[in-house]
Amino acid sequence: GAASPPCSRALRLDLVGLAGAMSAPFVGKRVEVLGTSREELNGKRGIASDYDRDKCRYTVQLDSGQVVALKPANLQETDEPASAKAPGSSGAPSSWSSPSSGPSTGPGGVPWPTVGLIVLGLAWFYQFFQGASPGGGGGSSLFGDGDGDEYDDRDEGYLTGAVREVVTLDQFKGALAHHSDNTGLPVVVDFFSHSCGPCRMIAPAFKRIAKQFKGDVVFLKVDVNRNYEASSACNIRGMPTFQIYLHKKKIFEFSGADERGLSHYTTSAVEQAVGHGTFVGLEVTREALEDFYRKHEPEKVPQAASLAQKYSSKTAVLMRVSREKYGEAPRTSKRRSASDEAAGAGTSAASGGAGVGTAQQATKISDRPVEDLRGELAQLNAELERRGVQESSAAEEEEEFPFLSAEDVAAEGVHKVIIIGGGPAGLAAATYASRAGLVPLVVAPAFGGQLLGKGVDVENFPGVVGEYATGRGLVELMRRQSHSFGARFVSTAVLGVDFSKRPFSINVNGTIREMRAEAIILACGAESRWLQVEGEHTFRGNGISACATCDGFLFRGKDVAVVGGGDHAMEDALHLARTSRKVTIIHRRDAFRASRVLADKVLNHSSITVRWNTEVQSFSGKDALTHLTLRTGDAKPERFDVAGAFVAIGHEPQTGFLQGHVELDESGYVALKGRTSTSVRGVFAAGDVADRVYRQAITASGTGAQAALDVEKFLNEGA
Repeated sequence: GAASPPCSRALRLDLVGLAGAMSAPFVGKRVEVLGTSREELNGKRGIASDYDRDKCRYTVQLDSGQVVALKPANLQETDEPASAKAPGSSGAPSSWSSPSSGPSTGPGGVPWPTVGLIVLGLAWFYQFFQGASPGGGGGSSLFGDGDGDEYDDRDEGYLTGAVREVVTLDQFKGALAHHSDNTGLPVVVDFFSHSCGPCRMIAPAFKRIAKQFKGDVVFLKVDVNRNYEASSACNIRGMPTFQIYLHKKKIFEFSGADERGLSHYTTSAVEQAVGHGTFVGLEVTREALEDFYRKHEPEKVPQAASLAQKYSSKTAVLMRVSREKYGEAPRTSKRRSASDEAAGAGTSAASGGAGVGTAQQATKISDRPVEDLRGELAQLNAELERRGVQESSAAEEEEEFPFLSAEDVAAEGVHKVIIIGGGPAGLAAATYASRAGLVPLVVAPAFGGQLLGKGVDVENFPGVVGEYATGRGLVELMRRQSHSFGARFVSTAVLGVDFSKRPFSINVNGTIREMRAEAIILACGAESRWLQVEGEHTFRGNGISACATCDGFLFRGKDVAVVGGGDHAMEDALHLARTSRKVTIIHRRDAFRASRVLADKVLNHSSITVRWNTEVQSFSGKDALTHLTLRTGDAKPERFDVAGAFVAIGHEPQTGFLQGHVELDESGYVALKGRTSTSVRGVFAAGDVADRVYRQAITASGTGAQAALDVEKFLNEGA
């Protein structure tokens, strides 16, 4: 069965166990912060107002007004009543009443503590079965996207190239502060979404680059849906977006699945960091600081001990300040951890100066019970994992899909069939062709066409339900199915083709060599159509998008516009209306072309309005989109303020690289000469690249199967 939520795995289901686990004892009480790695928080007091059981964190409002998310282990209840106000404090939240107020019993005469226990118990059972239900995790258990470990200031996973997720704005700020003050390392942040195809495409490259720069750069990721506060504070308007920080200042930012750009900017950040100085695993000791002050400012020598303690976890700050003030910095030495000191003390005590400590320790260990040793081993392994010393997490150990290198495949001989496209049509063709023993080669970017790239739900594909009923789920399922029968995959884009002679050849990104095949199946689908007006290209990814499912959540509580009048526009508007404050549809006609069901839903929705007979003349803004220029009929152009705009005016077949090589119709779709045959014998087409009518996942899959059967017949007949 599926695992229960993290905070609940070890809970007993008896009444006592349930009460102890679900009571969240600090909620509503004054607490003191202890033992965090952020010194400025330790010793502060406030009220624990809420407990997030998924993240195992209390939300604590400090007396200073700051709100932080903290682990239970970092809190201690104080003797002060919850209603007590510290200087400058607003006291307990207004929603929390003191125990003495109101009646002592609830409905039916049941005491309020019992009522609360029942409600908490029901909430726990709901959470438990949600976690165990199909799709309860949004598909993340099936499609792990790398290191799933949450960031911790003490985490040294960056030394081995681990990627960590920050789940709160407070964590995000803490990570930047920690590495600015202590290590001096640059921090690379990937803002992503599980429903974003390009995000998933760049994720393996992000992990590879993290390994490449291990110990020199800190790699973090932010799920914009889970950590909306951080993504909003960073003004994220498209995904994936990468921001690179040095000393808490953003030095680079770019959007898109650009591996070369990511590597280039990361390299530049490392060069800048090295120029300022990096201090991983280093500290300035009291002795070093005393020597430094004797040379530069003797009157400060008595303060060396306190200053060394003050800057014990702020080495980079101390070094920068010293250089600015004195022109040079004190010497550093390798940081001694508490475990190092304890080990040294233990060895000294055991040896007694006779050099026999090791033997005595070994004897003691051999005499100890096995259960004790196992317990200590478990603790050591847990500490190693927390520090990121282990090279891979459980998510990393999960096998990634085995895409082949374009360079290696191009060096092979002639293939029986190459399938260009990785959506339902191409994958269905791959399954049928592989079962026929043709060992097909599928050439397509890893994000898998419109379905995986846009993250849409797929509720009408026969037999696919639950966690697989998403674009991502369907594509991944079909991909693994075809691969199990022998299909091979190369994640790259096709740049050109030559169908003038057999074997046919294709040119791809990533190698100068050609790939050759006896037959070709074109299943390259269609892509979003754009308006081609002023400012549209400038603000793509900075307020303009063609994917409401991918980017809509970034505009939660804001005003957005949808351009279009077909089913695509209606679906986008309805999706955006769930999270945006107001949705305005801009349509150049006086009636929708969409299906009546969708059009009626839009027209009857309270958060959606329509601007009829209106066209977009331009998109404008500074760093991000701020407004559109609209023209309605013969009226003068007017400014229309929005935070985001979604272009939903249909799709165009991806056939630009085919022009002059195979016959296309007037709209650019591949012209068919039979079921799946094209104007070139041996070249077949399937899916949206040749379908201007249905454009459905199920119809694309059907034509993909047909194309594979036609290829098999073509090759069997000797071509």
